[in-house]
Amino acid sequence: MSAWLPEAAAFAVEPPSDLLHGLALRPPAAGWDGTRYRGSALDSVRLEEGRAQAGVVAVLRREHFVGVVAVTPQHARQALACMAPVWLGEGPPPRVEGPEGSDEDREYLWRPADTASGARVAAWCLDGRLTLWLPPDTGALHALARRELAALMDWPEQAVRVAAWPRGAAEAGRPAHALDLLDAAADAALLSETVGRPVCVACRPATAATLALREADLAAGPALRSRQPWAVRPSLARLLARPGRAQASGQATVQGDSPVLAPAASHALLHAGVDELNAAQVFAGESLWHERALAAGEDPVRWRLRHLADDRGRELARQVVDQAQAAMSQDAMAAGDGLLRGSGFATAQVRCEAEDGSAHMVWSAWVADVAIQPATGRIEVTRVVAGHDSQDLRAAQGATTRLAITRQQPERLADARRLITGPAAFDAWRGATPVSPATGADALTVAPPATPAPLREGRLDVDGVLTLPAAAAIANAIQDATGVRLRQAPFDAGQLRLALADRRVPAKGALRRGWGWLAAGAAGLATLATALWPLKPALPLTAGPDASLYSAQAIERGRLVAAAGDCVACHTAPGGARNAGGLALETPFGIIYSTNITPDAQTGIGRWSYAAFERAMRQGIHQDGRQLYPAFPYTAYAKLSDADLQALYGYLMSQPAVAATPPRTELGFPFNLRPLLAGWNLLFHDPKPFTPDPSQDVEWNRGAYLVEGVGHCAACHSPRNRLGAEKGGLDYLAGGQAEGWNAPALNQLATGERAWSGEELFQYLRTGYSPRHGVAAGPMAPVIHGLAELPASDLKAIVTYLMAVPGQAPARTPSPARATAAATASAAATARTAATTATTATVTAAPA
Repeated sequence: MSAWLPEAAAFAVEPPSDLLHGLALRPPAAGWDGTRYRGSALDSVRLEEGRAQAGVVAVLRREHFVGVVAVTPQHARQALACMAPVWLGEGPPPRVEGPEGSDEDREYLWRPADTASGARVAAWCLDGRLTLWLPPDTGALHALARRELAALMDWPEQAVRVAAWPRGAAEAGRPAHALDLLDAAADAALLSETVGRPVCVACRPATAATLALREADLAAGPALRSRQPWAVRPSLARLLARPGRAQASGQATVQGDSPVLAPAASHALLHAGVDELNAAQVFAGESLWHERALAAGEDPVRWRLRHLADDRGRELARQVVDQAQAAMSQDAMAAGDGLLRGSGFATAQVRCEAEDGSAHMVWSAWVADVAIQPATGRIEVTRVVAGHDSQDLRAAQGATTRLAITRQQPERLADARRLITGPAAFDAWRGATPVSPATGADALTVAPPATPAPLREGRLDVDGVLTLPAAAAIANAIQDATGVRLRQAPFDAGQLRLALADRRVPAKGALRRGWGWLAAGAAGLATLATALWPLKPALPLTAGPDASLYSAQAIERGRLVAAAGDCVACHTAPGGARNAGGLALETPFGIIYSTNITPDAQTGIGRWSYAAFERAMRQGIHQDGRQLYPAFPYTAYAKLSDADLQALYGYLMSQPAVAATPPRTELGFPFNLRPLLAGWNLLFHDPKPFTPDPSQDVEWNRGAYLVEGVGHCAACHSPRNRLGAEKGGLDYLAGGQAEGWNAPALNQLATGERAWSGEELFQYLRTGYSPRHGVAAGPMAPVIHGLAELPASDLKAIVTYLMAVPGQAPARTPSPARATAAATASAAATARTAATTATTATVTAAPA
């Protein structure tokens, strides 16, 4: 194959089949001040040891850049691992929390979306020309890549051609961040130039930094300030190989009246492309205009239109606002539904470069309407009126206009809704079935599209510019509806809920007359009498549910709930069938045998209705009306959400049925009198489901749900009173006993004598081992097996919650035989001491 590609084939040519593989060293600290490299300098590296490794084709060092070309990626990694680089110089740049300024300055944050990448790029340098292959659908990056590689190689741009991997090729991978692709492309170009053959390099994803802009006062009007250079940084290869020649790869292309002022001296390495810089600048600028209008007592829309300097942009904005107002009557917002409603406006002007190199000026304007549920912070974008206009900047096309205004198009609504993160459900399981609105998750309903009302039809070359005003328009609408200003996008409904909680008006309609209080008292007495009545009715047996009606996602969710609750640990006897019961659980009141929870119709729960299953889990009452012993931790399971209980029921009913009758539980007098447990429940059991704490974030609430509910950690890790009930207050998670083992305190993990770090606790829960704290043993060992089934995000949530639990554990003397193991069954050991352990003294078993 020729090393050079014909122009017409530039986007559809197969790369060579004999690709070599490249990998480059990265410095421990890298920075850029806008003109040159500011970071660690390479002092020494063992190049010869790298070259001596098997499979290595070449090793390159150029200033601070070191790379390896090998026949496979594994050979390249092995070579780099033995080269022992020594870096000197500047340490990591200071952490950038936001631009400098007074506390009164407004600060706006833009959080780019995370990108996962298995993408690869390839480059072939030959005879002073370079061909680059990028993944499909990266056309907007081609011009930037040509400029960057031309600067790196010190060649004219015409010597660089860009092609695309064929769709479906394994090397194409998943979408990657523009800067990750640019870094990989530059590495591949330098390494290919060294060997004269095509070299493939895998993207190494970096964490995209939150972009921060503060307001700045200029005589001409509002402006923005950034702590970092507000530009697309050079590739790492160019920074390292040409440290004294490191001009920006690209610039933000937003035009208009909200410029960004960057500091003269800064070397924080900003991981952001042109699109992200533009989005952050438009969001901050249009939000600032809105806030300043309100501060001046002006109508924000009229204020903004009056200050738009560009005639063409102002005319587009005026027409969008007019159409939005004209449609207001037919889209009238319903009154009396308890929702807070508002409308917001924003506009943008951007210079764009198409794939063919032509330049366009593009204008975009949005009006967005929102409806907000004040109790949950749920944000719904109910209507969008969006307009755009573009002009080809080539002289021969200067008069061309492409103006269109549309209302309520589904794609525009979808664009807007991607900027909103709903109030994350504390009972959401990653990879399982989504939670429906009825169970508390956010679900944005797409309104039926209205008939578009174009003024003049047209299509933009760079469609992404259309959505630039969306974030500011939504933020302005939220402030219009609630008075709360959200300055971080995408928007978190949980933050809005917390802000609204301080402004909530007490509900009206409380009982005002004596008869009302009398009725309430009578109802309370009736409820008390019902709770105290020890004899509960049996619920009818059924033919059992049709397990095929449960989706695979629902069953997977139920499996995760069962793993978090460690059901199998207590419901499986040694050598017995899974979940068939029969495990003997020793308690201070006698031996309790766990029951069969397989769907066997005669000996298990196969004929239980969901109502019977739910009653057992929430109230501790068997299908036949018997009170269950609290060795079965229904006191914790009652906190499960309806969605999780339903999923757990479906999962258990989908498992193999096992005919097995466990031994009957026979406790001595008076513990054999099960009706007495009705009084115990009245004193110590709260059957209400878990309620998230609005003052805490989503991760903390998720951790609390897992620890307090399905994980029932307190069953083993809280001390108990003489009646076998868990103690609360400062004694919550202050240490207990399980199956003859001391369960350590979990309420002083961060401050105790052998304090845990969050990372230590996470690794312990994930693997059952901590170098400083030991190995999980005793009842904690099977808990670790269950925790291994959960996603890392759940373990992090457990750690977040446990590290924040207040209290002071009482001193206790470990039982001599098991003192060492008790220490290792460590604090963390418990993030879920699940069913694996006993209550009352306490083993957590099943309905008994």
